[in-house]
Amino acid sequence: MTTRLTTTPEQGATALSDMSDPAEAERVGRLIESAKREGSLSWIGVQFSPDRAEPIIEDFKRYYGLESLEVEYSYTPTGEIIKRVEEGLRNQSNVIDVVWTSSPAWYRDLLRRGEIMRYESPFYRDYSLSDRNGMSEPGYWVSDAYTFIPLYNPSSVERHGIRDFKPESWSDFADPRLLCAISMIDVAVSTTAAPVLAGITKAMGDEWLEKLGRNKLTLHARGGDGREGVGSGEHAITMFGTPADTLALLERGIKVQQIFPKEGVVLIPFTPIILNRAPHSSAARLFIDFVRSPHGTQMAMATKGEALIFFGRPGVTSTYPHLLPASEDVVAIPFDWDAEATNEAIETFREKARRAGIVRNQTV
Repeated sequence: MTTRLTTTPEQGATALSDMSDPAEAERVGRLIESAKREGSLSWIGVQFSPDRAEPIIEDFKRYYGLESLEVEYSYTPTGEIIKRVEEGLRNQSNVIDVVWTSSPAWYRDLLRRGEIMRYESPFYRDYSLSDRNGMSEPGYWVSDAYTFIPLYNPSSVERHGIRDFKPESWSDFADPRLLCAISMIDVAVSTTAAPVLAGITKAMGDEWLEKLGRNKLTLHARGGDGREGVGSGEHAITMFGTPADTLALLERGIKVQQIFPKEGVVLIPFTPIILNRAPHSSAARLFIDFVRSPHGTQMAMATKGEALIFFGRPGVTSTYPHLLPASEDVVAIPFDWDAEATNEAIETFREKARRAGIVRNQTV
């Protein structure tokens, strides 16, 4: 889905009025003038639906006095993002400036090939949580993160003979009474779900994975299928829901609950980068500065964009604190996305999951 957004002109560029450092003001001023000449910005990403992206874009344009800048935002699944970007690079016809998705292995490949622009935003120094969780690449990016958590329908769980279900641990979902009651993203096809389950298994042990497999999980290709299955009661639990899924169902009046297991969660890097062949590199650098600035992170992304993600900088207040703990409080399962999410590591884990019985089309 692609949308072109314009805004009503407002006075001034508040970015420059906020700066006390003359050298930084001069740097940003040059980028603003160059971005005006470029006239456009192309951003492709996942996680922010167009209605969530629009206030981010509007605030960005106001902040730098770029009211006439045309911003094209394409809301696209990660697989399609990779396909489109690679095709443009291969044909030397790239039209995309900023890519914002969750694919650490692909980013590493782009970096090795010299396809990511080296840019050190002055706001990167504030991203201590990104650094602490191993999600930063100095000179290129810092990361926010999202995660998968269990989401369940209490009424449906009760139909499986479990009253007052109050899970606290990943181990609670290996309860044999939950036979055929659980859905999960198919780790055989998802490049995100496989390393996440590998990280949880590392924390819980192979015996836990085998017990989980004996519950005959229903596997699905799209994350939204898990949400809808729990919402309809078809499945009592989806192992890999998100707080955004919880919010969507609650807003529809469906009584569901979620948990952050006590052992922790695997943080999935959610990272904006600038392509080295970006046709609008000045506008792209300003956009990165904006979404990494205190104003852009809190006001545009967390508040107006209502982003249900863990921010890489501390001190960001969620619009939905009852659904999302503060970024600095989340318990993260240690996971090295560089070493543990390689193609070889993922295939090795997928074979382990298959041996544990986590496969499609299971029968009781």
